[in-house]
Amino acid sequence: MSESPGDAAPTTARTLGVLAEPEVTAEFAGRNGREVGRLLNLADDLHEWSVEIEYQDFTAGDGLAPMLESMRKHRARRAWDVMVCLTDLPVRSGGRTVVVEVALGEPISLVSLPALGAFNIDRRVRSAVADLGWAMHRHFDPEDDAGEFGPPSLHESRRIETAVPDDGPIGFRYLSATRLGRGRLLTGMLRANRPWRLVFGLRSAMAAAIATGAFALVTNTIWQLADLLGALRLTFLTVLAISLMVFWIITQHDLWESPRRDDLLERSKASLYNTATFWSLTIGVVISYVVLFLAVLLAAVFTIDDGLLALTLQHPISVWDFMEVAWMTTSAALIGGALGSGFESKDDILRAAYGQRERHRRQSVEADE
Repeated sequence: MSESPGDAAPTTARTLGVLAEPEVTAEFAGRNGREVGRLLNLADDLHEWSVEIEYQDFTAGDGLAPMLESMRKHRARRAWDVMVCLTDLPVRSGGRTVVVEVALGEPISLVSLPALGAFNIDRRVRSAVADLGWAMHRHFDPEDDAGEFGPPSLHESRRIETAVPDDGPIGFRYLSATRLGRGRLLTGMLRANRPWRLVFGLRSAMAAAIATGAFALVTNTIWQLADLLGALRLTFLTVLAISLMVFWIITQHDLWESPRRDDLLERSKASLYNTATFWSLTIGVVISYVVLFLAVLLAAVFTIDDGLLALTLQHPISVWDFMEVAWMTTSAALIGGALGSGFESKDDILRAAYGQRERHRRQSVEADE
C-alpha cells in the first residue's frame, strides 16, 4: 500500500551556521549561501535546512583549537545545530597545508579558503560547507548518528587526505595531499588578497605619476632616450620601476614579517606571508603600470606632432616610436612621481599583507574580550 502525502514523516528544522570574517562572508553570502541550503535539503529529506551567515572578526591563523571555546559559546548562543567557520588565513600543521579541521565531539569545523586554491572557488566552497554541515549533523546528532565521519567532497578528492590527531581538541584534519600543496595555497592566498584592488589604493600615487608623466611627455629628451634605449633596456627600466615601487610600499607600511629565528613554525608562516604579500603587491603594481601606460600612450598619440617627433628622432616614425615614448615616460613617471607621493588610503594596501590582517584581527578579538 502506498503512503499518502499526509502519512509522510514530518520534517524538523535544522540550522547550519556559517561564521566568517567580514570580507569572506560578503563574498560567500552574496553567491553561495542559498545554494548551500539547497544542497543540504537535497541530501536530507528528513529535515528542513536553513543557513545563517554572520560577520565577525576572529583569528584562525593557528587553526581551530585556540578559538574552539569561543566558537562553542557562539554556537550555543545562536542555537545552531552545526557550525562552519570560514577564514581567508592559511593554516599549517606539521609543515602541511590544512584544508579543514573538525572539532572532537562538537559539530564545529574550520575551512581555510586559500587551501582550496584559486580556481572554481565558489563550487569548492559550496561543496565543502554543505558536505561538512551534513557530515557533522549525521556524526554528532544522536538521532542521526551515521558512525563514520565522511564529507564526500573531502574524502573523494585526490588532492586531500585525512588525518586523525592522536590527542587534543581536533577530531579530524584534512590536509593537502599533493606536493604542489604550497603552490596551491599561495595561489589561493593571492586570490583572497584580490591584488587588482590595489589599483584603488594607489590612486594618489597614480595621480602623481600621471602628473609627472604629463610633464615628461612633452620633453624631447624623453623622446630621444626612448629611441636610444631600445626594447631590452626599456624592459629593464620597467622591471626596475615596478621593483622599486613594491619595495617602497613594503618598507613604508612595514609589511614584511620578521619572526624570531628560533621559532620554526613562525619562520615558516612568515615566509608564506611574505611570499603572498610580495606577489600580491607585484600583481597590483603591474596592473597599475599597464593602466598608466595606456593613459600615457593615448596622451602621446593626441599631443605629440608626428613631424616634430620625426624631426627630433631624425628618422621616419611609426606606431612603435609612440609606444617607446609612452613606455619610457611610464617608467620614469612611476619612479619619479609615484615614489614621492603619499597614499590616499592604506586599507587596500594593508589587506595585501597577511601578517597585518592577522595582527589586526587578534587586536580586534582581544578588544572584544
